Amino acid sequence: MMLRIAMKYFTPIIRESERMSPDWLTELLENIVNSVEKSVSLFSNMVLQASLRILSMIYAPMAVVGVVLYVTKINKYLGRDLIYGALIIAFFAEFILPTLL
Repeated sequence: MMLRIAMKYFTPIIRESERMSPDWLTELLENIVNSVEKSVSLFSNMVLQASLRILSMIYAPMAVVGVVLYVTKINKYLGRDLIYGALIIAFFAEFILPTLL
């Protein structure tokens, strides 16, 4: 009785192990590497999308503060630098980063 139960459950396992190719370890490692590669790709895509959203929200207020500082001459050089920085960030956020996605 116990022998029949054991044969019933272990026979498919034994047959499956007979069909396994000798390169099963290589296939396993390749599958693991492919899985990690997909995960890293998805993560990098998420980081790019998040940085694009953040940069898009930052450059407009930065330019406004720069214009106010420059026009009121409270700090003319800081205002100028903020305007230049906002222009550079806007260029990257609108033209460079979307091509990477």
